[in-house]
Amino acid sequence: MGVAMSYAQEVQTQSPSNNDYAELVATDVDLSGSPMEIKDVSFPSEQEIQALVEEYVQNPDQTTAALLNILLGDFGVGHFYTGQTLRGVLDLVFCWTGIPAIIGIVEGIIWLCDDEATWAARVAKWQSK
Repeated sequence: MGVAMSYAQEVQTQSPSNNDYAELVATDVDLSGSPMEIKDVSFPSEQEIQALVEEYVQNPDQTTAALLNILLGDFGVGHFYTGQTLRGVLDLVFCWTGIPAIIGIVEGIIWLCDDEATWAARVAKWQSK
């Protein structure tokens, strides 16, 4: 019991007092500056959001489309992503055969090897149908 009492007294003498904490807080807080300003945040209008969505749908990312076609080509995910809905449905209908998976891997590799101009031509051809 005597050891516990002496340890408690030692800890009590080593710990800073409440005044020490008040001094630390007072030195760390700068109250001389101006109050925090809240800036007006404007949100995009409905037309701007619609334009961004249309641009995203019209220009599918080449790498994303290729990887989706390689990894999930059996279910037509790459074709749905690029806007080829009929082709995606056909892949989905025939997924049990495994043929869409093989075609998806080959097409995905071809899509990855395309340069930007060829990819843009492909997307334009798909969108014109």
